[in-house]
Amino acid sequence: MHEQISTKIFERHTNPAKVVARIGLILLSTDEMGGDAFVSMMPKDKVSVFQTRIAYEYSGGGFSMPTSFRDVADTLPPAGRLDVLAFSCTSWTVAMGAEIVLSQLKEARTGIKYTSPAHAAVAALRQLKAKKIALLSPYELVLHRPLIPFFRENGFEITADGSFATSSGTENNSLRRESIFAAAKELTRHNLPDALLISCTAMPIVPHIDSLEREIGIPVVTSSQAMAWDALRLAGFRDPIDGFGRLLASGR
Repeated sequence: MHEQISTKIFERHTNPAKVVARIGLILLSTDEMGGDAFVSMMPKDKVSVFQTRIAYEYSGGGFSMPTSFRDVADTLPPAGRLDVLAFSCTSWTVAMGAEIVLSQLKEARTGIKYTSPAHAAVAALRQLKAKKIALLSPYELVLHRPLIPFFRENGFEITADGSFATSSGTENNSLRRESIFAAAKELTRHNLPDALLISCTAMPIVPHIDSLEREIGIPVVTSSQAMAWDALRLAGFRDPIDGFGRLLASGR
């Protein structure tokens, strides 16, 4: 017969949480860039980002998923432990319909705030008081072209647009800084937009936003940067953040 062991219960002393915002981020399974870019803009020790991924199928400009946003959101911290749920794909949001995506996010996790790069870009451009924009994306034309009516319907004039016409997320991730800067300069040189919008969270542009703004002389809004700005705003974090363009430096 085993001797009974008395388990000692220790007194608990806890520290108050320093984190002021908790963000759930849903990435595409093929996006190798967006998660790191998003986290790089978050204030350290003040914001926690919980990442998960969604598998999908793509054909001819249309997206479908074998699971649901609800199933994917269930892999994130439970109710009461998230402030914002963000879906990290611009082209999918526009192709499916921005309001449909927003509705599906609300069904996936009720009672919090929601954003996507498309919703965030609209809010960010309005924050910067931009009315005329140049648009750059990496997408093949079947995905690039729907961006134009989307932003026009949200009140923006497109002064020029261009694309790298890539066919995969891997190509998007691999675009060189020099190529992006050259395209940005060509789109903004003669058309005098108020801002440049660079679509796609997989574009490797976030570390270079400040440099690009200095070279072209106007604000640059990118998918990941706009979504970071919007998620922080929705979570109530409004302090300026330097190093990622005028949008984040302006506060929220």
